[in-house]
This record gives sequence, C-alpha cells and structure tokens, in this order.
Amino acid sequence: MSKLSIKNHLYLLIMSFLTWGFFVLVGLPDYYQSWSYEARVLIVILVSVLYVPLTPFLLKKMFPNKEYFKNSLWLAFYLTVPLFTYDAIFIGIIGGEGLKFIPKYWILTFFYFSFWLQFPLIALLMEKNLEEENKPSKFK
Repeated sequence: MSKLSIKNHLYLLIMSFLTWGFFVLVGLPDYYQSWSYEARVLIVILVSVLYVPLTPFLLKKMFPNKEYFKNSLWLAFYLTVPLFTYDAIFIGIIGGEGLKFIPKYWILTFFYFSFWLQFPLIALLMEKNLEEENKPSKFK
C-alpha cells in the first residue's frame, strides 16, 4: 500500500471514530436493534449508495498521488478495522455481548466486509478513467 504520513493516519483514525460515533447516534437507543428489518436493510442500501460518490471525493481529497487503488485499501482499513474494534469494545465488552454481536448486529458486520469490495472497485474505475483521460487522442 502507499506510504501515508503520520498526519494522514491520524486523520483517518479520527474520521473512523467520528463515523462510528455518528452511526452510534443514528442507531439509538439500542444501536439499530429496535429498528425493523426493512429499516435496517434500507440503511445498509443508503450508506452503500452514499459511499459511491463519497469514495472518489475522499480518495482525491486525502491522497493527491492518484494511486487510487492502493489508497482505497487504506480507506477500507480505517473504515472497517477501527470500527470493528470500537464495536467489539462498545457492544462486545461493555454491552456484554462478546463476539455474539457479529451476527446479531449484522447491519454493522455488513460494512466490515463490503467496504473492502466497494472502495477498491470504485478506485479501479477511477484509475481506468484517469488512463482514458491521459490517452492521446487520435483526432488531434
């Protein structure tokens, strides 16, 4: 993966914590467990769709080197591993659920995996578009 500065690592870590905090607040009072199944499916779809335009924005804003695929792995890392860790502490340890929270809170678990697919795929499309833009035109 691309080398990141300490500043970028800290920024990504803070962003992951704020993202997690936002999801905790939205999921109140019981972190999505009182929501209907349909509402939980809807939030999974909405967040997934939201990250389609947000991913290119974040990759361009945070990583000016245009190594989008490599950088998407950092983005996936920071939006999954720390969030899993926060959830494991918040739900697993403090809430007393242990690792049983993983299937019970499937709405969270979905994103631990989906971002590892979604972000790199979007990044590959960005790199392909970049190559197309830099290709010499036949009609000059």
